[in-house]
Amino acid sequence: MSVPLIRFDCVSKQFHAVKALSSVSFDVRQGEFHALCGENGAGKSTLMKILSGVIGDYEGQIELAGKPLRLRGTRDAEELGINIIHQELNLVGELSVAANIFLGRELRTGLGFIDDREMERQSARIFQQLDCRIDPQALVGSLRIGDQQLVEIAKALSQGLTNRPAVASAARLGEKNDPKAQSPSDHASEATPRGSVPETTAHAPILIMDEPTSALTESEVERLFRIIGRLQSQGVTIVYISHKMDEIFQHADRITILRDGQVVKTLDRTATHPREVTHLMVGRAIEASDVGKNRTAGDEVLRVENLSLPWRGHVRQWRLKDVNLSVRRGEVLGVAGLMGAGRTELLECLFGASSESPQGRMVLDGRDVQFSHPDEALSAGISLVTEDRKRYGIFTELTVRDHITLSSLDDVAAMGFVGQAAERKAADDSISALRVKTAGREASIMSLSGGNQQKCIIARALRTRPKLLLLDDPTRGIDVGAKAEIYRLIDELCGQELAIIITSSELPELITVSDRIVVLCEGRVTAEFSRGQFTEQKLMEAATALAT
Repeated sequence: MSVPLIRFDCVSKQFHAVKALSSVSFDVRQGEFHALCGENGAGKSTLMKILSGVIGDYEGQIELAGKPLRLRGTRDAEELGINIIHQELNLVGELSVAANIFLGRELRTGLGFIDDREMERQSARIFQQLDCRIDPQALVGSLRIGDQQLVEIAKALSQGLTNRPAVASAARLGEKNDPKAQSPSDHASEATPRGSVPETTAHAPILIMDEPTSALTESEVERLFRIIGRLQSQGVTIVYISHKMDEIFQHADRITILRDGQVVKTLDRTATHPREVTHLMVGRAIEASDVGKNRTAGDEVLRVENLSLPWRGHVRQWRLKDVNLSVRRGEVLGVAGLMGAGRTELLECLFGASSESPQGRMVLDGRDVQFSHPDEALSAGISLVTEDRKRYGIFTELTVRDHITLSSLDDVAAMGFVGQAAERKAADDSISALRVKTAGREASIMSLSGGNQQKCIIARALRTRPKLLLLDDPTRGIDVGAKAEIYRLIDELCGQELAIIITSSELPELITVSDRIVVLCEGRVTAEFSRGQFTEQKLMEAATALAT
């Protein structure tokens, strides 16, 4: 009797108060190309980290070849032929290609020395099987990103392609967890059809790929999929995470859609179409809201023309390319896009905080500007609330008062000394205006909830009296109630003729607060919508560069 190669049964995972996965159940067949789709935060990567042993603490059960699977770490997964290629490559640039492929499991001579020659020989054999020409002796840091991606694939497959009996190992691991588990020899079968697991000790590697083409050119993508096709013909199972509908509908056998940590549906690729998948990805009901209904936009505050941000050493060359946009007083301009689309990089360019000097033209209140440091942007009337609150927004040893007044100490200082009474009043005014829930201005910032910490950071930005406020995913990691209060605050600020540019990984949020939305895909603007035109499906299609 055939069984799925992988079966998820009511798998759940919670990080503190956030439920990342909730009773996820579906299966993956051997040798298939199984795509996982969903918005950012849907739970795709968390689930794959569980399958690959990165995360070991979860509820529910996973079966591999019909046997219970519990991994003690990534080494267990690798021994079973389960390998993951993360979106961010995990290679050591100062080491050779061969050294990276065998990193942590180096081959050794009879005398115990590292056997570089044998590792290079085996690496060359793997590349030959992958039909690509990469020198095993070359330093990884000298390779183009596309070739580095292939090194990651070779590293992941180096165990499986050397004929390790993955399914047999899975059965043994099952025996550790289940004393009654039968050995592979108890399930003999003469044939191994696609969609079933070989019920013998045959090797059946699994390759998990998380957005593997995000850094590849078209020709490199074509080569990658030729390799994937060849691997499938050898029995390798592919679990593929991607937002790119064209890739999925060219190559996937089945598609599982996750939304808010739950499985929405598993579909045969031939029985569905891209618009159905994008609808299932974003099909949440949106609560009625009066936010933004009575806004009136004023004069233009900012205009950006052909803004481009170089990406040195990267095959794409540009993090942003020829971006054009504008925002007016009393208006909220939303910026949509998937992970890596360039949302944060855009705001950093506008704030003078980009790693490289951007190209193009910025016009602020009718005057050409170019910022080389955030101080210059602040002085010109632009303020930024960063995406990563904990890393870039909070100083754990400081108080609520410190956080609110940090960027505007000149306003409460005289002759170079901070006036304590003036600083206390400024902090109290902001606490009252933004309804910050705190034991007092002298309370530690760490004693506040995430939502109230975020209000303090927004208060700090507002005390600089900006004409343009940049909000980078401002409700990330905060509860629903705090989100609603920030939406109300945004509406009030627009009523005071402040111009706002906001990014968000949540499409319903952008639809709720924005008057217009521009959509980025791989650093380029692919669409612009006004209120009344945008829907979640249109935004997702533009974010995946799907033609409407």
